[in-house]
Amino acid sequence: VLHPMGWDSFGLPAENAAIENNVHPAKWTHENIDSMRAKHKTMGLSYDWSREICRCDREYYGLEEHMFLEFLEAGLVYRKESWVNWDPVENTVLANEQVIDGKGWRSGASVVRIKLAQWCFNIKKFSHNLLDELEKLKNWPEKVKLMQKNWIGKSYGCEIDFKIYKKYKFDKIRVFTTR
Repeated sequence: VLHPMGWDSFGLPAENAAIENNVHPAKWTHENIDSMRAKHKTMGLSYDWSREICRCDREYYGLEEHMFLEFLEAGLVYRKESWVNWDPVENTVLANEQVIDGKGWRSGASVVRIKLAQWCFNIKKFSHNLLDELEKLKNWPEKVKLMQKNWIGKSYGCEIDFKIYKKYKFDKIRVFTTR
């Protein structure tokens, strides 16, 4: 069996290393890929090198940009402000898993919570389909399927209108509840 090889080459560690070594990030990334490819080849692994992809190559990220624009046209992505974990040393957002005891996992700096505008997927528009297809997956651990269900986050409940006093510009507040 021959496997394709992909290089996840975008990201802050590569950019920081390029800056530290006074090298353009593209040059730094491709030199490191060349080095790793050579090491993999000496091990005799069964990668199909004709199918190699690199996330920093225009051919690859151009397709991601194209898909994003299609999602945007279809109303499946939107922009909103959300709270994020901000590492003030690296000047980047960190996932919850990258914050250890309130500090950035690489920099060790105290992480602050800030509001930042970002793009989000509107999975509510197709959450039912995602959940249906998830049930069809064979040989997936139940633990993983449960994590995906929780991430999709479809809730069953109802909307309730609460009437309020007329001194406001509106006469009711609509609330969604699962209780």
